[in-house]
Amino acid sequence: MTISLMRESLKKLIPDDPKDAHAGLLMQRGLTEWDKDDKKAKAELIEKIVKIPAPKKDSLYALAFTRWVQATSDTGRFATLAASISGRLYTGLNSAGVLETGISTSHTYGMPLLAGSSVKGIARSHAESIGLDKSHLTVLFGDDSDSGSLKSGALVWHDAWFIPANTPPFAAEIITTHHQDYYNGKQLEADEMESPIPNQQIATQGSFYFVIESAPGAQAWAVYAQNLLIQALRTQGAGSKTASGYGYFTEAAEEAQRSIRNIQEAQNQALAAQQKAAELAAMPAHQQFIQTWQERMEEQPNKIIGNQAHDKLYQEWKAALQTAAESPDLSAEQKAEIAVAFAVKKMMTKYAKWLTDKRGKDLKPILAKLRGE
Repeated sequence: MTISLMRESLKKLIPDDPKDAHAGLLMQRGLTEWDKDDKKAKAELIEKIVKIPAPKKDSLYALAFTRWVQATSDTGRFATLAASISGRLYTGLNSAGVLETGISTSHTYGMPLLAGSSVKGIARSHAESIGLDKSHLTVLFGDDSDSGSLKSGALVWHDAWFIPANTPPFAAEIITTHHQDYYNGKQLEADEMESPIPNQQIATQGSFYFVIESAPGAQAWAVYAQNLLIQALRTQGAGSKTASGYGYFTEAAEEAQRSIRNIQEAQNQALAAQQKAAELAAMPAHQQFIQTWQERMEEQPNKIIGNQAHDKLYQEWKAALQTAAESPDLSAEQKAEIAVAFAVKKMMTKYAKWLTDKRGKDLKPILAKLRGE
């Protein structure tokens, strides 16, 4: 018997090529009909989900991921880790609903994620397995035992984000149950007489970005926790079916590392530019003038004389010197300092290919005026 799960008018809204679809929404609400004896609709929906590509650079998820990496770039506060799944990962299977399979996804963006509580649990399980001291466990994970003295840890274990590289986030899997009656309690012992039952599943692949945040003065603990997490992901794994080889991580693929590195480098450059702008704004006006024009000239060194950009730069520079010479806001000493910084002989030596003799002669009267002559 087939049961319709969606109004006919809504079925038309599900595209055949869901390249920008919300995977989590498709898993929860995308199944249009259900039949316990016919899994065709389920197979078609899983096929659609696994066709969802990795987020593009200008997608909402990629932009949100960039902001997250930027927000966690302070190494004095955060310890971060990029790791790639060695094969496939199952996480969130119990939230599948009628689809009978599923993956934990971001409620907003639909991309896979590992909940911070799960990440914390993975690390804690490994820490306990290696016999870590209880006082260390309390600092790393807190103490919620029944002792009556609840203590919060010194760290915050954030959700692990899927890294938007080129690897598609979802993959189709088949898990075969060989002894269903035994598992359901209908038989006391498993035998080889039952027919195997294949089950279609969705798994995650690709790389994840893990973040551990420390309280003030506890950065060393965050780094320690980072090392514990690396060991746990490699030796213990994450998610379900780790006994079957799922959920183990390795060092992040180069593509994923490059994605993180590019974001961090852009962030560092932006911060450096902001700091430089702040330092420039704090300078006296004549020093701002000197600094700004020296930097503009350094942007295009040793270009040929006929370069249109250089001609434009020269004309702007000449006009700026003239304005400075006539400015009532600059003192005689400040104007003289500008003249020294841009002395013709010095400038012609440095920029011989575009500051010609003719241009040097044009500048001399302006520089003389700056010197008060």
